[in-house]
Amino acid sequence: MKINNIFKNKFKTYLQISSAMFVTNDGQYLLQLRDDKDGLPLRNHWAFFGGEVEKDEKPEDTLIREIYEELTFHINKFTWFHEAIYVFPKNKHRITRKNYFKVNIDVNEVSSMIQTEGSDMRLMHLSEILLLPNISPWDLSVIVMHEREKILFSK
Repeated sequence: MKINNIFKNKFKTYLQISSAMFVTNDGQYLLQLRDDKDGLPLRNHWAFFGGEVEKDEKPEDTLIREIYEELTFHINKFTWFHEAIYVFPKNKHRITRKNYFKVNIDVNEVSSMIQTEGSDMRLMHLSEILLLPNISPWDLSVIVMHEREKILFSK
């Protein structure tokens, strides 16, 4: 994509991330509690699963790879939901481009997932997520957007 080259050439701290917005039929979202380690972005925060797009990798391929690495779970059906570019004032990766993909899952599938990163994972409704003091604000905005999708994006 042309926009990737513009950001990569202008900003040496450019980072691209793919994230999975796991959603159940009853409207729960699967989130991970990130490890509480020094230097880890969003440490001890609830966030989507996902990770960094590697060189010459497509965001979709990153999603599949990262979900398998983090949950030992194979996904083959997902849809692009949202993409955002964040410009952070004081961050190692000043320009961060996030690709959000919706992954529909059954509640029963969660028990077959083996979490290899993060300290916890949980299915939650938006009402529970809003009560969390340590939620990724970027991921929260995508959840709210998903909850209001029909209102926001109806023709």
